[in-house]
Amino acid sequence: MNVPDPDFHDFDGDRIENAFGENQVWAVYDNDDGMPRYYCLIHEVISKNPFHMRISWLNAKGNDELAPIKWVGCGFLKTSGDFRIGKRLSYSTLNSFSHRVKWTKGSRGVVHIYPKKGDIWALYRNWSLDWNEFTDDEIIQKYDMVEVLEEYSEEQGVNVAPLVKVAGFKTVFRQNVNPRKVRNIPKAEMFRFSHQVPSYLLTGEEGHNAAPKGCLELDPAATPMELLQVVAEDLEQELVMTTEKSVEDELRQKENSREEDGLVERCQTTKEEGSDEGLGEKKSKPEILFVYKRRRIGEKRELRSGK
Repeated sequence: MNVPDPDFHDFDGDRIENAFGENQVWAVYDNDDGMPRYYCLIHEVISKNPFHMRISWLNAKGNDELAPIKWVGCGFLKTSGDFRIGKRLSYSTLNSFSHRVKWTKGSRGVVHIYPKKGDIWALYRNWSLDWNEFTDDEIIQKYDMVEVLEEYSEEQGVNVAPLVKVAGFKTVFRQNVNPRKVRNIPKAEMFRFSHQVPSYLLTGEEGHNAAPKGCLELDPAATPMELLQVVAEDLEQELVMTTEKSVEDELRQKENSREEDGLVERCQTTKEEGSDEGLGEKKSKPEILFVYKRRRIGEKRELRSGK
């Protein structure tokens, strides 16, 4: 996949051979849409020239620590939660790596990875509990960029603020300053987080193009292509309104869902009290007797083997 150059900061300089060390966790680009959703733990840097390390992939067989839904079971990659350290193997593909990842060690060797304050993440714009292995990529691969405002907690989840594209640049974004646009992502909805995006805070002294001070430049290698288009000044406000509208639509959908749930309850109560057995009855979905793995397992193995 061809990636455009950033406007100012050299993100490739943050992932040269000298950047790697023992006990670091790094994010690695996946073979779906090329975003950094794999994680690996570095055990040893054997050689820097030629580049050669001993690593273990971080694996997740389930996601019950967040919510009892079939996320991993449907072929999606989990990027937040608990991970297990896999077997050690050799790896030498430098350009597979995106960025270092903050992590904490749990009991029995579990690795905890959650969004941290100040991180930039891509959210799945259309995320739904109904997603499964049959959900179309055109629905899945739509994203919104957000900044994490505080540390994640099991009780409160995490609060994020939307980022808005700055007119005239490919990779520069700013935070939406409206405090009403801050949104909370509860524990059970952490699957909204697609992947972390490396970022650089601009000082205003970069390059010759008058870098906007205080804005964030995002790594184009971890930014979806649709968000790398240069926008004109008259479109920036439209982008703000679109982001705000998506949040408002989500809140409206939740409210409608609660109203529908109340209607179903009332219908079920009427059914129990009356003699009409069809009132309020929901049709059950047919049982699916086969599973289609959306991700190409062969390519995934090839990537992980470093070939």
